[in-house]
Amino acid sequence: MNRTPLIFISIGILILGGIFGFWLWNKNAEESMTETGTDNGYCTQEAKLCPDGSYVGRMLPSCEFAACPESGSGVEEANLELKLNQTGNVLGVRITPLEVMEDSRCPIDVVCIWAGQVVVRARLESGLGTALQLFTSNTPITTEAETVELIATQPAPTSGEKIAPGDYVFTFTVKKRTADGDASKG
Repeated sequence: MNRTPLIFISIGILILGGIFGFWLWNKNAEESMTETGTDNGYCTQEAKLCPDGSYVGRMLPSCEFAACPESGSGVEEANLELKLNQTGNVLGVRITPLEVMEDSRCPIDVVCIWAGQVVVRARLESGLGTALQLFTSNTPITTEAETVELIATQPAPTSGEKIAPGDYVFTFTVKKRTADGDASKG
């Protein structure tokens, strides 16, 4: 008995079954995408710089960039929390704390007559260029377009213990200046 036709018929049935299975799987995927509005896929991790200094990423389902905030969106002040050598960007200003020059804050377990201060050397970048600045706690630095201030430093010191440089967290506030030269009221 010749088995050749039987082998060809079996192979043909397997190929047709595979094609039908792929078609059915693809049809279900298209229906799922229509129902959910997404293909449950991923977009590239690119970011677009907006005119206000913020960034937006790509969004599903089309992987187009999200819309930038409108220039009149009312964002006139924002805060950044940064560690040493970490760069943050807000409202078109980039800040990188580089070194703690002074930390004379009163330890939390001691009574002091002076609260002390923190002085941090940082790189400040804005539309006007880049400069190294010394930020003293609660003393604003004013540029032509914004006011930048070191408003908090963590952790709080305790007597007899030195804070490791990597443990510092600095909070900066950036305020856009209005046409009359004053920082916007927050």
